[in-house]
Amino acid sequence: MKKILAASCLLSVSLTACSKPEIDCSVFPSQQDSQYILPYETGTAWNVYAATEHYRSSNNGVGTYAIDFVMPIGTKVLASRAGEVVSVRETFKDGNNIDLEENYVFIQHEDGTVARYFHLTHNGALVEEGDKVNAGDVIGLSGNTGQSGGPHLHFDVQQCGPNLPPNYNRLPCGQTVPVTFRNTELHACGLQAGREYTAEKL
Repeated sequence: MKKILAASCLLSVSLTACSKPEIDCSVFPSQQDSQYILPYETGTAWNVYAATEHYRSSNNGVGTYAIDFVMPIGTKVLASRAGEVVSVRETFKDGNNIDLEENYVFIQHEDGTVARYFHLTHNGALVEEGDKVNAGDVIGLSGNTGQSGGPHLHFDVQQCGPNLPPNYNRLPCGQTVPVTFRNTELHACGLQAGREYTAEKL
């Protein structure tokens, strides 16, 4: 059973990554069967600065499979999978650096899982609660709101929900699920920090 170790300490969406959990690569779905695409436009490439590192041992591994994509404020954010918008927040200003004061869009999928798109810019949500979206639809603009080390998109998928602030990560729904993306290079163990991934045409 192939495993990797997460290797950095970061702060994002009030999760502290200062443990080094073993990540079981066998839990990641095959890319061929994945229902997800990268949450940005075809032909663009962004660097991952955190993946499988949003972990706090005292929090039962909540956030283990979160991914941070470095991207400038105002970058188009796409729905990674079809679903219904179940929560939106866009009132906070970029650069506030305040925990729990980040803008976001949450989308619930047909299996009950909820994709979360965090740190969107002020007035950067381009959808409303109740909207139905398809994979690839533009849902917002990236930003630098909340507790953030710089402009980026925090993406993860929780197993149910939505968990709303201040209880973003309440269990059991708060446990994130491993995700692969079918429109980029091979990543059998999930995306890796320090690498750039191009969104390819399907």
